[in-house]
This record gives sequence, C-alpha cells and structure tokens, in this order.
Amino acid sequence: MSSPTPPPSPHHAQEAPKPSAADRVPFKEKFAYGVGQLGGALQSGSDDRLLLPIFVNALHVSPALMSTLGVVYRIWDAITDMIMGSVSDNTRSRWGRRRPYILIGTVLSAVTLPLFWLLDPAWDTRTIILWMVVGQVILIGCNTIWNIPYQSLLFEMTPSSVERTNVAALRSYFSKAAALGLAWVWWLAQLPVFNGADGKPDIIQGAFWVCAGISVIILVCGFTTTRLCKERFYKAAIKAPKIALWPNIKMTLANRPFQLLALIVLLFVLGTKTNDTLRFFVLLYHVSGGDSELAARLTGWGGTLEVITGIAAIPLVQGCARRYGKRATLTAVMALVGLTGVSTWFTYNPAYPYLTLLSYLISAPAFSAIWILIPSLTGDVVDDEEHKSGTRREGSFAAVFSWTFKLAISVATAGSGLIVVWVGFEAKLGAAQAEGVLFNIRLFLVGTSAVFIGVAVLLCAVYPLTTRRIEQIRAELEARRGAL
Repeated sequence: MSSPTPPPSPHHAQEAPKPSAADRVPFKEKFAYGVGQLGGALQSGSDDRLLLPIFVNALHVSPALMSTLGVVYRIWDAITDMIMGSVSDNTRSRWGRRRPYILIGTVLSAVTLPLFWLLDPAWDTRTIILWMVVGQVILIGCNTIWNIPYQSLLFEMTPSSVERTNVAALRSYFSKAAALGLAWVWWLAQLPVFNGADGKPDIIQGAFWVCAGISVIILVCGFTTTRLCKERFYKAAIKAPKIALWPNIKMTLANRPFQLLALIVLLFVLGTKTNDTLRFFVLLYHVSGGDSELAARLTGWGGTLEVITGIAAIPLVQGCARRYGKRATLTAVMALVGLTGVSTWFTYNPAYPYLTLLSYLISAPAFSAIWILIPSLTGDVVDDEEHKSGTRREGSFAAVFSWTFKLAISVATAGSGLIVVWVGFEAKLGAAQAEGVLFNIRLFLVGTSAVFIGVAVLLCAVYPLTTRRIEQIRAELEARRGAL
C-alpha cells in the first residue's frame, strides 16, 4: 500500500506530478490492456466499415432505412450497456468483476462476427433487412458483454490521474493499429480472390473471410487481456453494498462534472459521426464519381495516413496533458476537430481526389488526443463520485458514458440519413444525382462541424476538474480510506 498523497499547496503549479512507483502500472499489464482495445476496435469497426458499402451500395437498401435501423440498434445498445454496467459492478466472483465478462464477450464476438456475412444477395429485400437487423442485435449484445467491463477496468488500474492518461495513451497505439486495418477492410473485401463464379467482385464473400481473420485476432486479444490484467480496487469494491440498476443510473447522472463531460462527448460524436456518413457520400459520389474502388483506395490511404500521424501525436498529447492540464489540451484539440470538418469544403475536390488526404492529416492528432483524454477524464470523475458519495461504480460510469456515446451515434445516424434523403439523394442514381444534391450534402458536412464542435469547445473551457482539483480530491480520499 502506498503512502497517502499530500494535499497540494495553494501555489501548486498546474503541471501534474509524475506517478509514484506504487501508482505505476507495469508495462506488461498496460500492454495487455491495450491489446484488448485492438480486438474490440476490429470487431465493432469492421462491422461499421462494411455496413454502408454492402447494404446501400451493393444491395441497394435505402439510406433512410439504414439510418432508422441505426437508431434502433443504438437504443438496444444503450439498454444492454446499462444492464451490463450494473451487472459488472455488482458481481462478486473469485475472478473479479470485469475479467470473466471480458473473456465471455470476446469468445461470443469472435464467433458471431463472420457469421453475420453469410447472407445471400439473391434473397428478397425484406429477408435481407430482417437478417441484418437480427444479426446486428446479436453482434451488439456480444460486444456489450465484454466492452463495458473492459472500459471499467481502465478506471481501476491505478489511483493516479496521470498514470491513467499513460495507460490510455498506450491503448491508443492499439487503437491506431486497428484503425490501420479498418481503413482497408472495404478494399480487402473487394480483392479478386473473392470474385464470384462469374468473375465479378463478391464483396459479401470477401466480408466473410476478412471478418473470419479478424475473429482470430479478437480471440488472441481477449485472452491476453483476461490473463494478464488485474483489478486493483476489487478488494475494496466488494465491501461496498450492491446498488440496484435504476438508483445506480440516477446517482451517476447526478454527478455535475460527468454531466458536462457527457455533453462534450455528445456534441463531439454528433459532429464527427454525422460527418462520417455524409463524407461517405461526398467521397464516393462527388470526389470519386461513383468509382467504388477509388473511394475505397482513398479511404485506405487516408486511414493509413491518419494512423501514422496519430501515433506520432500520442507522446505530444501525453506531454501537453501533463504540462498544461487535460482540460486545456482537450479544448485545443476539440477546436482542431472542428477545423477538420470545415476543411472538407476545400479538400474534397474531384479534380484532385488525393487532396482528401489533407483532412485526414489535420484530424489525426485531434482524434488521438480525444480518445486518450476522455477515458482518463472519466476516471477522474469516478474519483470525484467516490469523494462525494463513497462509492466508485466504474461500471455504471462506463455504461452511461457508452450510452451517451451511442445516443449521439443514433441521432447522428438518423440525422445524416434524413439529410441525405431530404436533399434528394437517390441510391440507384449513383453519381448521376440531380443538380444541387451533392452540393447540399457538402454544405451540411461543413455546417455540422462548425455548430456541434463549436459548442463542445466552449464547454471544454468551463469543465471543473482541473489538475489542482483532481489532486485535492485524491489527497482527501486517501486521508479518508487510505491509499489503494
């Protein structure tokens, strides 16, 4: 047990102190935790990257219907997240509260992912849609079983706010590795080796085999995380009383810093995920003129560039967060995210298709920073909640955070689909849309970034858990219940 951290002096600098030896997470454990992110990101990301190209572009399902179903998926996702967060927090087992579910969810995810693509394009539209809905419900449920306990595990690996950022930073390297692979899944699924008997590309068969390979990686990653990661706060947590689902949710939502952080995430996701869908249509039909292979290649190279630049930015993010504080760093990178969306007006140019890569270059450092800082900030919120109520409830915060994230995805998915339909887009027309349709989609692409991300920047500037306040909370907690 480490000695309690002394309270900061009134003139304490904003720069956060280095973690003590007792607070540091061994590299082997950090690595094992990061590996889990690789498997999880590949599972959910491959599904996301292939849905639109296959169901809209290849099978001609209506974009509006896809958006509506996306909302249904996210509602189901939110419900299962809340349940899983409460179940994980209240679990008392010899293996801990998190690791058993990480293992079970990993196995289920690996089995179900490739099976989703065993559909027949000769089916009628109603059967195809029914298959998609049932398959997505199953995939989402399997993902929830492991993901919520996995996210919760980060908050209890160390009591140090700085070390949490370091763990999240190492995890980001694996996120970037996953992103590198995901950037090419659409292209890989169209390789000649997957051509049908008629010699034409069979993207559905390609998706099956690509996802089968991903499933092997998911299994290895899940077993590694389960075997090597520890639950540092488990002995203290099992002494706390179990809390029913609804009171748990209400207590979590009542935390003021968490309310602000959740709203920041909500706006961030609304701005970026709406753009993801709109950008797909702009890239495929405006920049590439309907050429799916060119659009997939640009996506692949853009994702590759984003990964390389994002990896290079990770140490810079760690340094800025420690020197200037997580709040100031988050404010700056959020503004950079907004700039990325606005830049597409100039960089998504059919005369210069590879100019689209510039937007990826701008966004890479910002997205690296966001997904390092937000999980670390959520860990600080868990400390703040323990300081106020005496309970940590990492699973509940992870679940509500995930619910907020998915609510934003639902709204963004529905909104972007409605935008595409409202401006008059017709899937069967391909690049030969009516005059003004693609122009209006581009206009919405820029506008959503300016509005949603602009408000998020303002909220970042008033977020209350500064470096000094975080140190005060930890000092008071350790004086009350000892160091963990």
